[in-house]
Amino acid sequence: MKRLDNILIIGIGNNTRQDDGLGWCFLDNLLKEGYNEENLVYKYQLMVEDAELIAEYDTVIFVDACISELKNGFEIDRIYPAEKVAFSTHEVPPNQILNLCENIYNKNPKAFMIKIQGYFWDIEIGLSEKATENLKKSIEDFKLSRL
Repeated sequence: MKRLDNILIIGIGNNTRQDDGLGWCFLDNLLKEGYNEENLVYKYQLMVEDAELIAEYDTVIFVDACISELKNGFEIDRIYPAEKVAFSTHEVPPNQILNLCENIYNKNPKAFMIKIQGYFWDIEIGLSEKATENLKKSIEDFKLSRL
């Protein structure tokens, strides 16, 4: 098993909504390559309680599908805590989770966001062909990076 030193990777999505499952498929691919499942967490959406979860790690990587057009079909960006937090019953963005982690637990893990472009969001299991290509490119880039 490939153990990631104090790194947590959170795949966000829903594999029953076509390309919305990209975050989970990213994790599935890492598992197939032998990554330790203790470093991987599947989430439908982020919640305020996730601030406690990430407080135990030095680095956190969020992976999610993106509806916006991305130059290479994916982006990997460093993210930082939001200045303000606005609560929602639906979801909390990663930068707001980082803010809560910093303010409640006095922890500030290094964080990255991997956005993978998706195209279809209907109720159906399976990624579109273009989303699958973007997923492959994002995984290759992730493996080459030193996050």
